[in-house]
Amino acid sequence: MKRHTTFHALFLSLLLVFAAVLCGCQTQNTDTLTLDFYKIGKADAVFIRGTGDDGAPFSVLIDTGEADDAPEITEKLRAAGVNTLDYLILTHFDKDHIGGLPTLLSEISAAHILMPDYVGSGAPYDAMTALFSDNTYPTQVLTADTQFTCGNTHFSVSVPKQKTYAKKQDNNASLVITVTHGKQILYFAGDAEQLRQEELISELSLAGITKTALLKVPHHGVYNDGIDAFLAACAPQNAIITCSDKNPPDPETLSCLNALDAKTFLTADGDIRVVCTEDSITVTQ
Repeated sequence: MKRHTTFHALFLSLLLVFAAVLCGCQTQNTDTLTLDFYKIGKADAVFIRGTGDDGAPFSVLIDTGEADDAPEITEKLRAAGVNTLDYLILTHFDKDHIGGLPTLLSEISAAHILMPDYVGSGAPYDAMTALFSDNTYPTQVLTADTQFTCGNTHFSVSVPKQKTYAKKQDNNASLVITVTHGKQILYFAGDAEQLRQEELISELSLAGITKTALLKVPHHGVYNDGIDAFLAACAPQNAIITCSDKNPPDPETLSCLNALDAKTFLTADGDIRVVCTEDSITVTQ
């Protein structure tokens, strides 16, 4: 009887150890992609992180907000354990997308810095060009569509298809990023306006993309005559608009998203966290 009791106790202990290991494996999901959209007003800063095939974390930041936003963004990156970004993507050269760049790079380094190929203007652009003038930063001016992969996540960066645009040059020169994670397609449209949106509709069609799990709505939700067709081409399950109470999205844009049954989130209401697996996506605020 004593031997039986000992065997039973040993078996139970092994079972508990196996359950603990299994639980730990389920908790550590290397296929999870996390995205943070920061509440920084009518400005963009999107932090993307995941785990590579080797188990090491990777991090990508899309845009750096305005100059006043840089300390908050830097603090949040530090809190996430980031000292070096794998990629920093500057979609275009408006102050609400590159204003925080000098302060950010004084605290957080970047292995790759991608930017569009056009000449901007204004103080933030001048500060950026001065920062990069001595070629000490790993910058790459994109003249053609570019792709890279981090772990199981694929990034495709679309460049503007015209050298200059008759209207809204800065916004229409936006780099646009498609992030593919398993079955999930996440689309970041910068500040693209009508002329660029027309290009993007063609690109989406050529890529066979008829719906997206998530869309970063272009230009903070400002409405234009072509955005209905663009949003329909994206067919987003979830839409995120970077905005503020002072600068809210246009009602026509919200109405269009509502007609498409998109769940719409505004950074004016707080930071937004997106957790994406290869088969599902969850947005919380």
